[in-house]
Amino acid sequence: MHENYFKRVYELTGTKFWINNVTCEEAKLAIAAGAMGCTQNPSYTYKMLTHPTEAEHAGKLLKEALKESNDTNEIECILQAKLIKEVSEIFMPLWKSSYGRHGYVSIQGDPIHEEDARVIINEGRRNRELNPNIMIKIPATKAGLEAMSVLIEEGTPINATEVMGISQALEICRMYRQISLKTGKFPAIYYSLITGIFDEYLQNWVREKKYTNK
Repeated sequence: MHENYFKRVYELTGTKFWINNVTCEEAKLAIAAGAMGCTQNPSYTYKMLTHPTEAEHAGKLLKEALKESNDTNEIECILQAKLIKEVSEIFMPLWKSSYGRHGYVSIQGDPIHEEDARVIINEGRRNRELNPNIMIKIPATKAGLEAMSVLIEEGTPINATEVMGISQALEICRMYRQISLKTGKFPAIYYSLITGIFDEYLQNWVREKKYTNK
């Protein structure tokens, strides 16, 4: 049995680990430890710009982004793409050796526009051009589901995030099956369940409203 935790859990349960918001060096260490994928959040750019060892490099990429646009939100998206492309390059060998089964790196678009399906679709298409192992991370909202339906039909790998209940997951499953049967395309799809965050919200809401079991 492996002493390595990731590999030991995989042997015992079949569970494969992804990592979150990593530097390039952390990505290499994670792969060596057995990580099979990576996901980043919209806060990733801030974390890299304030990171003890990555801030200088991220700052250089920010200067490049500033030359490419005058729009604040677009600059942030450009910077995010530059940073995450570097991480995706590190996972590319895993993606190639597994024939596209593992080694994905997911990227989420600008959350300010996450209620606009057209923006999500356009951002997804643009980010997919970064590397073949880029996966588009989309909230499981009404606009997100609309965007997913278009991108899945185009064969885009999806990380459905902000899944807070079974009904959301089932809705995505039904949509994916329907589209795949129609198109013959079966892009990779993952579900980011964050039920714990929803539970915390409900607990705080009950506490504020002073509800009891009586």
